[in-house]
Order: sequence, then structure tokens, then C-alpha cells
Amino acid sequence: MPPVWTDLTRAAAMVKDGDLVALGGHTRQAPMALLRELIRQGRRDLGAATVPTGGLNVDLLIAAGAVSRLHFAQVSLEEYGLAPNFRRAMEQGRLACFEYP
Repeated sequence: MPPVWTDLTRAAAMVKDGDLVALGGHTRQAPMALLRELIRQGRRDLGAATVPTGGLNVDLLIAAGAVSRLHFAQVSLEEYGLAPNFRRAMEQGRLACFEYP
């Protein structure tokens, strides 16, 4: 069992390529430091599930090429509109999407 408290490097190392991760926080209160560490460590082919919706957190992982499949109800940047990397990846067919109303 992993320790209750750990640093970002070790926490991100627990996530392996191909894992499914739940992303909470939408645009506010998202674990952005952990997401940046996943990107820094070069994670690929991750599945992501937005809880309850996705925002900048999801868009950043998509832009980095870390996410290949996404379970979501909504992905947006709130009053700023659609998340551009999410939209581009969907339009180009680079992202397997599972939308839940």
C-alpha cells in the first residue's frame, strides 16, 4: 500500500501509461500540479473521467497528448467557451469520447 502522504513525483509515478484516471475540480480546484507532473513524466494513452465535468485540467492533458479516451458530461472553459484542445482532438478523431448526458 502506498504511503498516505507522498510528493508529486511519486504520486504521478503511481499512474502508468494506459491507466484510467478521474479528474475532479473542473477549472477551479483541479490538481494542476499533479497533472503537470504526469505530463512531465511523459504519460501516454491515459483514459480520463471528468468528475463532474472537465475544463482546463482535461484540456491540458489532451494538449500534451497524454489522453487517448475521455468519459465526460461536459468539457469547457466555462465563460470562455469550448476547450480548444478538446475540440480539436474530437474534430480530428484523435480522442475516443464517451459522453454522458
